[in-house]
Amino acid sequence: MRETGRKKFGRWKWLIKLIVKSVSILPRSIRVTLMSMFSGLPGKPGVVLRYITFSSLAKYCGDNVYIGRWCIIKNIQNIKVGDNVSIHDYNYIDGIGELSIGSDVSIAHGASILTFEHSYVKSAVPFKYQHVVMKPVEIHSNVWIGCGVRVLAGATIFSDTVVGANSVVKHNLSSGLYAGIPSTKRKDIL
Repeated sequence: MRETGRKKFGRWKWLIKLIVKSVSILPRSIRVTLMSMFSGLPGKPGVVLRYITFSSLAKYCGDNVYIGRWCIIKNIQNIKVGDNVSIHDYNYIDGIGELSIGSDVSIAHGASILTFEHSYVKSAVPFKYQHVVMKPVEIHSNVWIGCGVRVLAGATIFSDTVVGANSVVKHNLSSGLYAGIPSTKRKDIL
């Protein structure tokens, strides 16, 4: 039987945490550059290096966090991530308005999580130059976010929730299966 990522992480946790502490000494700008450089690195070395750099930048990063290739993660210093979280390839995440992700969460490829939105008031100032409104996003534990999902600023996804592919999450989602634009509850999960 193959060894799981969770077991491998547990076996090497002491060394990984030591490396994270060592890397944390580097200036933030260098760690951000390293995160970008390691973005496309394949295989286990890429997974480990992305974890180390992400963990050194995040507000909090739990154990066994997988960050896939080619993810764009901005404002990492405002992001908290629990244990056993998978953020798969090609995700776009911006934590400028604060992002909290619980434990045992899977975010499939091509999803976006935004913690801000633009204001749009008809005035002499073009929309693109108007101020940005920060709104935190919370994703509780035991959540599965399908591929292509858009989680917008101010949303909360509570525990025991599945969000179907290509859904748009704008409001709070309680336990259950959600899908659509905007996401609506399709059924309870028993």
